[in-house]
Amino acid sequence: DVYYGGHKVKGASATSFKDLGMGYAKDSFHVYHDGMRLEGASATSFEILGWGYSKDSFSVYYCGRKIEGASVSSFRAGRDGYASDTFNTYYEGVRIE
Repeated sequence: DVYYGGHKVKGASATSFKDLGMGYAKDSFHVYHDGMRLEGASATSFEILGWGYSKDSFSVYYCGRKIEGASVSSFRAGRDGYASDTFNTYYEGVRIE
C-alpha cells in the first residue's frame, strides 16, 4: 500500500509508485498530487516543470489543479509562481488579464 499524510492513497500501485517532488507522484497508471489522483492525467507523459507547475501531453497543472486553456506545447514555468505560453501569462495557475 501507499500512504500520504497518514492516509492510504486509493488505487496507487506500491510497486511502481514514485515521488516526483512538489507534492506530485505517479505510478504506472495514475498521477497524484498531495495524495489525490489527478483525473485524466497521463502517467506516461507527466513531467514537473517547476514552481508548482506540471504537464502531460494533454493538460497543464498548477499545484494539482488543471489550468483550462493553457497551451501544453508552448507552456513554460517561470519563477516565483509565474508561467507563460504562446498566448497568455499566468500567476500561480491563474491567467493574468
